[in-house]
Amino acid sequence: MGAIEEFLNRFMSQRWGDLLLLHYPADPFIIQKSLPHDLVVDTHLNQAWFSVVAFRLTELRIRPLIWLRWKDFLEVNLRTYVRDRFGNRGVWFYSLDSNDPFGVVGAQVLYGLRYNFARIGREGSKEKKCFAYCSKRPSGASARIEGGWHAHDDPVKSEDQLDQFLLERYRFWAKRPGQKSSSSAFVRHQPYVTLPLGDCKYQGELFSSQGFTEPENGPERAHYCPGFSVEATAPSWMYSISGQANQR
Repeated sequence: MGAIEEFLNRFMSQRWGDLLLLHYPADPFIIQKSLPHDLVVDTHLNQAWFSVVAFRLTELRIRPLIWLRWKDFLEVNLRTYVRDRFGNRGVWFYSLDSNDPFGVVGAQVLYGLRYNFARIGREGSKEKKCFAYCSKRPSGASARIEGGWHAHDDPVKSEDQLDQFLLERYRFWAKRPGQKSSSSAFVRHQPYVTLPLGDCKYQGELFSSQGFTEPENGPERAHYCPGFSVEATAPSWMYSISGQANQR
């Protein structure tokens, strides 16, 4: 691997910790209407899905400024599951809330991701077997995601097909302002090891702020993940200007 290729393929590193993932079934037709023209809703047994995800992001490093230490921050996002015309599977983010204003601007500029600055707080701990994340944007949209798990459980890698569909996604798409088509980037990390969440709920305006109906019922499936280290590739426009092959 050449120096430029390594720089692009290992552009960013970080750690995701204490993830809460709440999953809601959705109408594929409604999802499809909300996507860019070059993406197709991905389904499991003809069912589309939304996911609300909250976690703590630490150890962020961006090449070539790996010496620059970013402060830890919290994130809350709303996503769905998509494929491109080549059949590649990944996620499409409707919104991503972060309490780091520099991270918000950086992700918007580099990847075109739909980040919003928000005040986010976190309660709970691993010892208490529960976490809660509370997010509020200056625009007023807010969210609270909370969940707990049983004390005797240990995180495991699920072999369930729906769990695999919802969790094991290693590509995301975004659309930069002025672009006609969406572009993607990769993330690399170990497979999810999770615990099922028992007492969990979401309240807020994440869905309605994107033109969707807020869920009337609790999540159909929910997970807690202790976390893992993550690497992400550079945005696709960097591959283009450097003359490297697009990472399809």
